[in-house]
Amino acid sequence: MRHILALALVAAVCLLTAIPAAQGADEFRGLYVDAFHPGLANHAEVTQMVKAAKDANFNAIFVQVRKRGDAYYQSALEPKAKGVAADYDPLADILRQAHAAGLQVHAWLAVYEVAQTTGWNVEDRGNHISKVHPDWLMSDKDGKTTIGKSRVFVDPGLPAVQDNFVAIVRDILTKYSVDGIHLEDPGYRDPNAGYNSGSVAKFNEIAQRTGIPATTDEDWRQWRTAQVTNLIRGVHNAIKAIRPSAALSVCVASYSPNDTRKDSLQEWDVWAREGLVDFLVPMLSSSQEYMSGIASSAVASAAGRHIYIGIGTYKLTAAAAAEQICATRASTAKGIVLFSYHYLQLEADKTTLVKMSDLASVFIGPATIPADSEVREEGTAK
Repeated sequence: MRHILALALVAAVCLLTAIPAAQGADEFRGLYVDAFHPGLANHAEVTQMVKAAKDANFNAIFVQVRKRGDAYYQSALEPKAKGVAADYDPLADILRQAHAAGLQVHAWLAVYEVAQTTGWNVEDRGNHISKVHPDWLMSDKDGKTTIGKSRVFVDPGLPAVQDNFVAIVRDILTKYSVDGIHLEDPGYRDPNAGYNSGSVAKFNEIAQRTGIPATTDEDWRQWRTAQVTNLIRGVHNAIKAIRPSAALSVCVASYSPNDTRKDSLQEWDVWAREGLVDFLVPMLSSSQEYMSGIASSAVASAAGRHIYIGIGTYKLTAAAAAEQICATRASTAKGIVLFSYHYLQLEADKTTLVKMSDLASVFIGPATIPADSEVREEGTAK
């Protein structure tokens, strides 16, 4: 009973403050569908996922087609994801069903993280990028290629790494009528990493230096930051050459480009100013009191590009999720992206987290996607 009353109160606050939520609202409503949980692996999962997204009044889905150096589509460059039948093409099936339901489909790709050494993401196949190109792996200053506790990355400072990722994007764009390419956290998870010997040699060649740069070296930091931007530029150029109607978007870790520049060597305000991205999704976690303000701060840094606020429903109650959505609407952000489908599907008797059915209090009827993020190609969903 408290759960229902809390939702009713939040919905009333939304309405009283004139925050748009009703049918016909101009609002991007995205749903992350990750590949670490059910939702993409077979036709039945895809059918259930698309129906759930449509019924909950989402208008776009972000489907994780590159989890960690694997493919949830027919790839010419990377191995098919484990658990997906050889004759099944998840992305093709998703596009058929989602476009028929009026949903945009954004192909979500992890960029530099390609494996983990423990847990759920051990990749032991010989044709995996970490096996074929161990010379591409990122390392710290001591030469360790495990970053943090268990994560393995390829190094952005290597031209071959950049070219390989752009080739993956080109492969998808050539074969599939996706509405966008969505990049997961392109950058350095550890700003003190990036010491692949090839990257250091490239930096020294350009900077006309020798030796190993210090972690505090500002020229080294700026050079690595520029390599991430070069990757964004390469993907942008591939989209414009192959499928110019598709949007390029990036998930970033903070509403503040200064924070992401410091923590991940991402300069997303530069990407926005140069027109390299169509929209950005900062993943924010805050109380209702502060959410509107930090969302508006993100918009102010985006040089007119749309900001859609990412909200982690995996750690929120229904009332808290509704409060954050309402607070986001009070800002000048143009939409919301929820993470993730899996957690919204969990049964009520197993968790107190927000469910798909709870979204009826804030997603009242369908909404239209803001104009400059629409896909204009004939025959795709708008």
